[in-house]
Formats: sequence, structure tokens, C-alpha cells
Amino acid sequence: MRPEEYHTPRLVELLERERILTFDRIVEALGRPARITVFRKLAQLGGRASYSHRGRYQTLDRIAEYDKNSLWSFRGVHFSRHGTLLQTIVYLVEHSMQGCFASELQALLQVRVHNALAHLYGAKLLDRDQLGDQCLYLSVAVGNEQLERRSEAIRQALKRESPTGIEEVPEEVRESMRWLLTVLDEKQRRLYLGLESMRLGHGGDLKVSRIAGVNVKTVAQGRRQLLARNITAERIREVGAGRPPLKKKRGNGTPRPTDASRHGRRSDE
Repeated sequence: MRPEEYHTPRLVELLERERILTFDRIVEALGRPARITVFRKLAQLGGRASYSHRGRYQTLDRIAEYDKNSLWSFRGVHFSRHGTLLQTIVYLVEHSMQGCFASELQALLQVRVHNALAHLYGAKLLDRDQLGDQCLYLSVAVGNEQLERRSEAIRQALKRESPTGIEEVPEEVRESMRWLLTVLDEKQRRLYLGLESMRLGHGGDLKVSRIAGVNVKTVAQGRRQLLARNITAERIREVGAGRPPLKKKRGNGTPRPTDASRHGRRSDE
């Protein structure tokens, strides 16, 4: 029997008692063998690395109490039967009926997911589409069906939750709103759209963007500026624009002589 085999029961006993262990403690429990030996032993025992804390913690699959999404958390450390954070995100998105927003994934996984999502999208392992003020992450294979189902769910939710749905806004009001936007400058348009979004309440950004035919991010920016009171009175005309200033004149109405004329030189020398 190899030396490390003598330490395996000790490791199993320690894991069953503590439920999770750092990799360093596992190395000590096995008698400090080579790292490749530790990984081989964990694989034989059904070990599972955490997807949080940079994979520093280990448990056994038979110890973890996975939920319906095959996730388990213990003392603030998170594990997934699907493997790493990247592997888990891909699985959750691909098996979702309506795709996943980053906020939904973050709430479910309890860790930051934005960098992981950016990596997966860049590697073309996930697709995404702008929906409202968020990106909806989709399966590469069935993303169109997921997007269609999510869009329909949002439309139905807007009808249920708001008495002022887009369909209930009279056409003349919509046309007047669009006409008003044509006579406002960029900043005024943004603030006006933000105000209308606040008036409509929940889902206002998406509703106003659809009525006005503008990007929902523009509406959201105006709303945030209003809420933060981030509004300053700025001059519309750029510095230097408009008519050039007149030359100063003497009291008798004649122009003030330049330095060159006072010294008898031509001004164009």
C-alpha cells in the first residue's frame, strides 16, 4: 500500500466532520503528497471544488446538499454539481426557458458574474440581446426561442402590473410626445424621457423607449439624473460661438490704435 493510502480515511473523516476544507488542509491531511496525487485522490473520492473563493475549498458530492439547480452553499462558500462558475453559468443559461439576465444569475449564484459573462460571450459560448435596460444572455443553440418567450413574458407583465400600458396610451398622445422631442435639445430630451418614465412607474424605461422610439439606456440615464438631482444649467451655445465681439473704441468713437500703429509700423508687417 502506498503511503498516501494510509491517510485517506483521515481525510474522509475530516471532510465528513467539517463538510468543507481548504485545499491546503487537504494536503496536510494526506501527509503532504505531490499536488497531482491530491487531485487524483479527490477525484476518486468524488471531490468538488467551490466555484467561489477561487476554488480554494473542497467538499465531496455525497456531502453537499444540492438544491434543484444543483447548487449548494455552506458558510458562505458556494459549490455547483456542474463544476466551475463558467460551466455553471453556461448550464443555467442553456437550460433556461427564457434566458437569464445578469442580475438573475448573480442572485442565484451569490457571486459577481459580469466578468464571467463577458468572457463567455466573447468566446461565443453564450449569445446575448439587449432587452430593456439589461442584456439577456441566451443559449447559442436555442437563443431565438428563449428571447421570444422572455419578450412575451415581459409584455404580459407590463399589461398586468401597470394601468398605463403602452397600448392604452392614445395615439395622439404618442404623436405629441414624439413631436415635442424634435424641438428639444439632447439634454432636454433625455430629462423629459426620464421624467415620463418616473411618472409611469415600474417598467417605465421600457415603455417610454417604445413610445418614443429611443434606446432604453437614454431613458434610464435621464431618470437617474433626475433622481440624483444631477442637473446643471449649461449654456446651449458653445464657447466661441455666435457673433464675434466688436473692437473697443475710444470715447470719441474712433478705434483704439494698435501697438504697431502707435509706433508708425504697418500692422501687417
